[in-house]
Amino acid sequence: MGLFSTKSIDDQEDFIAYSNGLFFERLKLVSFMLIFTYPGFFYADLFLLNKVTVLVYRWVLASIHLSGFLLSILFLLIYYFYKGASKGCIVHIYLVLFLFFGATASINSQLLNGNISAYIIILLGVSVIFPIQPGKLLFYFCMNHIYFLIGLSIIDADHFSLITKMINSTGTAVISYTIAFMLYKLRKGDFDNQWKLRRNAKSFRRLFHMNPYPLILTNRQNDEILLINHEAMEYYHLQDQDMNKINGNFLFSDPSEKQTILKMLDEHQSIKNYELEYQVSANLKKWAMLSLELVEYLDQSCILIGVTDITNLKIKEEELLKHASFDTLTGVMNRRSGMILLEEKIHGPHQQEFIVCYIDINGLKTVNDNFGHSVGDDLIKTSCDIINRNIDFGDVLFRWGGDEFIIIFLGKNIEKVEAIWENIKLDFHSFNLSGQKPYELSASHGFSYYKPGTLTTVEEILDKADQTMYEEKILRRGIAYS
Repeated sequence: MGLFSTKSIDDQEDFIAYSNGLFFERLKLVSFMLIFTYPGFFYADLFLLNKVTVLVYRWVLASIHLSGFLLSILFLLIYYFYKGASKGCIVHIYLVLFLFFGATASINSQLLNGNISAYIIILLGVSVIFPIQPGKLLFYFCMNHIYFLIGLSIIDADHFSLITKMINSTGTAVISYTIAFMLYKLRKGDFDNQWKLRRNAKSFRRLFHMNPYPLILTNRQNDEILLINHEAMEYYHLQDQDMNKINGNFLFSDPSEKQTILKMLDEHQSIKNYELEYQVSANLKKWAMLSLELVEYLDQSCILIGVTDITNLKIKEEELLKHASFDTLTGVMNRRSGMILLEEKIHGPHQQEFIVCYIDINGLKTVNDNFGHSVGDDLIKTSCDIINRNIDFGDVLFRWGGDEFIIIFLGKNIEKVEAIWENIKLDFHSFNLSGQKPYELSASHGFSYYKPGTLTTVEEILDKADQTMYEEKILRRGIAYS
């Protein structure tokens, strides 16, 4: 309870200081207005009213106008040159003086025209323009009104007129105080809401920067980065960057992807586990998993972006994919991946003509028997390397199994494919002449052609190429035996 009371007192003091500051700013405007209008009052006092025979009326009115002018100059001097002045004290002094001048001007008017317009104007003006605590304002209103009623009763001898003016002025005072009270409550409520908003924003910023994961807060409309914590600065390598020149667009390299994300946010208010790849520098790529949330921050629609670094996870995922898709011995595509690719070329939406070359490396069993399986593996890898460097970038080589390989030649005629195979054979021959290894390289091959629209299967295409290869192998054996 003690803590709550202390907090309430602090809040009240903050609001009083805020009200005094607001009073000062408005009093500055009023002072400028009085200074600029004083020449008109001076002219009226000196010339327009020079035929008025009631000298007391003229001197009192001129004194009020001059006092307002001098007090306005004094206030502006204090405002601009004496910053350490107590605002609370000055606020109350000037408020009392304004009320006093209004009441005195209207009492003075009884000597000439009998109206109380000045008093009514001051009451309404003070209630609307100047913010002050209702308790103090009530006290000032009451004291000043008593002074006004006493002065009025002394000057105005007409009993009926006096009662009418007393009723009208008292009603105006009550209405003016009610207006001031309502405006004060509205300002207090607005101040409390703003204070809570600032407190929540302060707590939000503290938690934001304490978060161990990268966090970014951007403006929904203009992509301005409102908050970014140290972890995000490190993750995106922004420590040496001028953050005034960077906005939230750096998060999305593809503008269309950004628009897709914004549309999803507008529909669902949040997005979880959205994966993005970043080219942080020329030699560094990172993967991030983003969680995005639409939030309100300081009356602005913002996007809170939480970042989780999944680069290591993606590297492991790529390694697993590589192991699942590529042959570990030769580094070329494995049988499973090759079959998937052939299925796509035949039955996929983008069918394309191709030639399949079925290859069988010769002599693997003999090498295994004579030199061991490690040398046999070397035979397979060396043969694969020579074949791979002779095919084009767009062609695909994959290991069918054991000593058998498949080449998919895309967009080539049979003459071009035969020329490539001749180059492979020449490379085999050059390798054999070098005597680098205890084995010689050679291979049997067979071709099969696919044209889009042909009713066939992957198995049928490979069987046809295998049959052609087998016929070449039989022919090679016959020549060897002869």
